[in-house]
Amino acid sequence: RAFDVCHAARELGLDLVVTDHHLPDETLPEAYAIVNPHQPECRYPDSNLSAVGVIFKLVQAIFRQTGREKNVHHFLKLVAIGTIADLVPLVGENRVFAKFGLQGLSSPHNLGLKALLQGAGVGDPINPLDIAFKVAPRINAVTRMGGGREVVDLFSVTDSGVAQRIVEEMNAKNLRRRKVEQQILEELEEQYRNNPGLLERSFLVFKGKGWHRGVIGIVASRVVDLYYRPTLILSVDRGGTQGSGRSIPGFHLLDALSSCRDLFSQFGGHAQAVGCTLSEPGLEKKLKSLEESLDEYAKDHLSEGLLVPSVNIDAVLPVEDLSFSILRELECLAPFGAANPVPVFASRGAPLSAGPFLIKEKHLKIYVGEEGHRQEAIWWRNGPQASRLEPAANVDLAYTLSREVYRGKTKLLLTIRDLNIA
Repeated sequence: RAFDVCHAARELGLDLVVTDHHLPDETLPEAYAIVNPHQPECRYPDSNLSAVGVIFKLVQAIFRQTGREKNVHHFLKLVAIGTIADLVPLVGENRVFAKFGLQGLSSPHNLGLKALLQGAGVGDPINPLDIAFKVAPRINAVTRMGGGREVVDLFSVTDSGVAQRIVEEMNAKNLRRRKVEQQILEELEEQYRNNPGLLERSFLVFKGKGWHRGVIGIVASRVVDLYYRPTLILSVDRGGTQGSGRSIPGFHLLDALSSCRDLFSQFGGHAQAVGCTLSEPGLEKKLKSLEESLDEYAKDHLSEGLLVPSVNIDAVLPVEDLSFSILRELECLAPFGAANPVPVFASRGAPLSAGPFLIKEKHLKIYVGEEGHRQEAIWWRNGPQASRLEPAANVDLAYTLSREVYRGKTKLLLTIRDLNIA
């Protein structure tokens, strides 16, 4: 949709190759070539590639033409990071990228990449969760918080000391990003405390003056997690308004924005994530119309069932049957991610043998199972649920199974997805 940029390149006599993985508009910009597997006439067998996946295929084609294709596997480490961070389905070619890229990340030769993994506290073996929650946020924080060149420099440095300093700067930006994110969330809470009717809408739209545009997408994801509604977060500035949206399964966010496309100066994205820009004149009127239009569209396209979060249970197991043998079998199905989710188990009537404990004021930790079969379970960002539990209660819980290494000892860890008093 960047027609002006493509036209300017053409006027300068530049051959411009556009790569993209978002859904294209009906009209495409003028370019020497457009590489996007979502184009209607594209015959490429895998349309689920991430942005870095599309670029990798272009590089692979160039290397093939120049007789260097045997060297493209060196790029898979970075391709895996981008593929996992972009939350594309980990099936087909994306699964291949992730699997072999993660293997390569266990012993990187690049000084910058090695420093980044160490600075993010990533151990060996590396899994998609390490990328999604430790590595990718640090990379994203650089551009979100006003940087950009640092990441490129990191992967090209030849001095380990320089790499270490860049990673320290990335860690600092990531901490600052978290603080800004929390500040916006607190302002959101104040908005719906003052106007509880906001949360009764089918489509949530929140706007604020000067909200940091680099983090509003993350805030949108957090709001979706909290209230399970498609959400658009808007940062209003004197020069215009920029928005970022996230959705719930079953609701196509780009189609929703397309239904009121006349309100935007720019917009794009896909089913689960979008970005948009609104400009003067008439900004206030546009914002009001946008809220009403998106809410009406959501009411027409969201059934009651889609608005209720669900957990798909793969198997019901007693806590005492959990073992490293089961975990090893599960790990054969990795890497897990979108479209290939980690299996979820449920245990009914499990005795609460210790806890509840509140970790860092926001996480819930309990131990379930009889003596000799006791297992540790963590429910991230659900510390307030501790008030529901009483010692020695029996609980029904849904969870995923993983291993945790602490002080040289390996143990099973249950990551709770949902929990009820039995």
